Amino acid sequence: MVLLLGGSPKGAERIAACWAEARGVTPMAFKPNWNKHANAAPFRRNDDMLAVMPVGVIIFRGFGMTKNLRDKAHAFEITVWGLKGGGA
Repeated sequence: MVLLLGGSPKGAERIAACWAEARGVTPMAFKPNWNKHANAAPFRRNDDMLAVMPVGVIIFRGFGMTKNLRDKAHAFEITVWGLKGGGA
């Protein structure tokens, strides 16, 4: 198993990275390339993550980038789980 992550050092992605580390799951970070893609970087990062055709995508609360990832995953017929909640 490999866990694909957006590479953020905080929030849900950090929690997911800790989960992976505790379970011996290999994390694969897809960090936005701000120098190459400017404001489009997080959206291009989503494209890169989905290009490896993951089995599923877990979506936490978010804004445009998160919705973009969800919509593109649906277009590829990748299962999407949306997690909602008020936070910790």
